[in-house]
Amino acid sequence: MAYLTDFSSHNFEKLDLYEKFKRIIDEYASEVNSFLLAVSGGIDSITMLDLFFRLKKERQNLQIGVATFNHKLRSEADEEVEFVKAKSELMGFKFFTDSADVRSFSQENKMSIEEAARVLRYRFLEQVMKEHHYELTVTAHNANDLLETMIMRFTKGTGPFGLAGLKIISNNYFRPLLFFTRQEIELYAKNRNLDYVVDMSNYDEHYQRNYIRHSIVPLLKKINPKLESAAISLALSIWELDEYVEHVIERTEKYILENRLIFKLHNNPFLQIEQLRRFSLQFFGKPLDREKIERFSRNVNKSKSFKVSFWGELGAEVSHGWVMLGNIKSFEPFKFVIELSDNSEDYTRKLMKGIEINGYFINLVIRGIIKSDVPKICLVVRNWNEGDKTYEGKKLKEVFNEKKVPTFVRRLIPIVVLNERVIYVPGYYKSKILDEMGLEIVSKGGINFES
Repeated sequence: MAYLTDFSSHNFEKLDLYEKFKRIIDEYASEVNSFLLAVSGGIDSITMLDLFFRLKKERQNLQIGVATFNHKLRSEADEEVEFVKAKSELMGFKFFTDSADVRSFSQENKMSIEEAARVLRYRFLEQVMKEHHYELTVTAHNANDLLETMIMRFTKGTGPFGLAGLKIISNNYFRPLLFFTRQEIELYAKNRNLDYVVDMSNYDEHYQRNYIRHSIVPLLKKINPKLESAAISLALSIWELDEYVEHVIERTEKYILENRLIFKLHNNPFLQIEQLRRFSLQFFGKPLDREKIERFSRNVNKSKSFKVSFWGELGAEVSHGWVMLGNIKSFEPFKFVIELSDNSEDYTRKLMKGIEINGYFINLVIRGIIKSDVPKICLVVRNWNEGDKTYEGKKLKEVFNEKKVPTFVRRLIPIVVLNERVIYVPGYYKSKILDEMGLEIVSKGGINFES
């Protein structure tokens, strides 16, 4: 994605706010036909609502819905929902609302009121978006919100990409007001005679964001009066870098085996951490905090094989330059028995029933007459055990070490055993006894880690 880089240029600055807004829509969402607007009733979201109302008049094919979540934290909340509903319906937009007891949810899940409200609000927005097939959910975050988020995350020691936590478009969320300051929005609302509600809790400095907004930012603006523009410039640089890193990481060799994500660890230490951070978020569905990332980083710098627990049994295991995300404590044992009872029968390339386990597919093919000194042949497909040896007597562990098979794959890969000796390991070992007996084992899937 090419990010809008001339937001501070003279040509962009001389446009009025609505023309800037249209420019941003064309830059980032020109192919989008349906938007779900998250509107609280405050000045930012009412300004956004008015901008989309004007846009709808020009582009009548647009489908626009409005969603308002009632946090039930203030006595005025019900009236504010009705206020937004009336405005939305007057504009001809579909309106959606829901509510929840944020305080109870906060206590039950041991999180702050702010975080609980955010979780419930976004859960509601995602539900409406999915059920009614909106392409993007639009929020009214502005340049001041971006600046405040940067300061909050800076004080907590975030990484470079966390510093610009708000992106103008990410996943299914769009923030078209992110290049506009609160001062610009207030001027627009005044010129358009917009009615909006004032949430007095936004002035309560017991909340961290409000303290930053009302006490910290004014001090910093004494150093740089255009602090919001500086924040946008920094964010643009970080977004471009983030996109490049994402492009590099997307090319990572990776596989899913038995509800575990396995990927090749990059040689660059910075990209190793980004792989872990991004793949963990995708796979586990929640981000790793700084402490977990630092434990991984310390180990990867001093050991080639190690495990790091993130949440109980869930974590990361590293071996031979590969990483496994998932359950690092236990692997499900498996065992399949294949009996061939009549060794005098001519099977003429008979394909026995296949076995599927841990992403591997194994078929036994019998060519002609089975050659064996015993009346019954019993093959076992099972997990690897530490003391297993090949049919020729070599420790299977040595074979795995020579071929640099990660320790976690050794516990997932199926091996074929005859008389307590290994005769076949998909991708790594095949005993000569198979040809002598007139047997062939065909396997698909899995991963070959030999380097």
